[in-house]
Amino acid sequence: MEQHQHVRTSEHRRRRPGRAGLLLAASLLAAAAGSPPAAAAPEIGFETLTPVCSPAPPLAHPGCAAGRAYRGAQLPSGAPNQLVQLSGPDRYATAVQIAEHGFPEADVVVLVSGEDRHLVDALSAAPLARSLAAPLLLSTRDAVPAATAGYLREHATASVLLVGGPDALGGGTAAQLRALGVTDVQRIAGADRYATSRALAASLPDAAHGWAASGEDAHLVDALAAAGPAARLGEPLVLVADDDPLPAAAALEALGVTSTTVAGGPEGVLPEAMAPLPTPRRSAGTDRYGTAAALAQEAVDRGVPAADLLFAPGVTGHLVDALAAGPLGRATLLAGDGPSSQDVVEAWFDTHGAWRVTAVGAVEVEGGDA
Repeated sequence: MEQHQHVRTSEHRRRRPGRAGLLLAASLLAAAAGSPPAAAAPEIGFETLTPVCSPAPPLAHPGCAAGRAYRGAQLPSGAPNQLVQLSGPDRYATAVQIAEHGFPEADVVVLVSGEDRHLVDALSAAPLARSLAAPLLLSTRDAVPAATAGYLREHATASVLLVGGPDALGGGTAAQLRALGVTDVQRIAGADRYATSRALAASLPDAAHGWAASGEDAHLVDALAAAGPAARLGEPLVLVADDDPLPAAAALEALGVTSTTVAGGPEGVLPEAMAPLPTPRRSAGTDRYGTAAALAQEAVDRGVPAADLLFAPGVTGHLVDALAAGPLGRATLLAGDGPSSQDVVEAWFDTHGAWRVTAVGAVEVEGGDA
């Protein structure tokens, strides 16, 4: 099980005096069973941060009253920039923190697999979840995790939409949901991840523009960076199989899509797989960090606010923390442990600045003066 040490405030550090913006570095926390422990807990480098607390477990914090749990850290309301960190002790609890932040009054929950073999379903589901004003929560195949169950009980959730077939979320999951008081359990699924993404797209209203990404696990990060903008704009995100792209093209055309943003470079979606899509245009950088920035810029160009930004872990093995953040509908940058990530983030803030930054999971954030 993943172990995320709780976020703590740290001494104020300034990379460039007087420079507005946030600088990121990934904290390499263990994100899967058997992973080595992290060398240090993630930190948020604003001395003025105060804890944001919740009456629900699981995280304790010395700044929170007894019986209340740490949910992240946030700048005081009078500050010009606002920073929110959403993280739990594992992927399931992190999804709950994101749900509480983005959808505090949700009547419907979209439930997806949190297991490594089925993570991509969460990204395809982001536009539909946002259209339903529903959070994405995670489950294992055969058991609803305690954090997820706690959210459903606390919110008296009556309706849950399962995404993926019984190999992703087994029949026992539906039975457990009903035992938790959920009265309406439905499922959207296809024969595989590609067909599931098309079924999710078909559940959306018609759109003139669509998004496409590789369905391969090695390129999951491209779909992650596209999920938030697609959700914000109410547009479908379909997965493209390099050896059979025609079904993805047909799914987009059925929704009235006339232009398509393809997330990532040719190592993700091959040129010949991209060609059948409706008026395709590739959005990519020299690496995953540059690709995320390119997708974020395209989102901003099309009306997604630049000043309301999501930071997600960009290191393979830690992407799971950000799976549930797609329905927030934010332009997304990736935090990494090298200069490429840092350069991309600095360039973004030089151009756009920010009003609110939400960091999810294993991300370390330092702040400059606003």
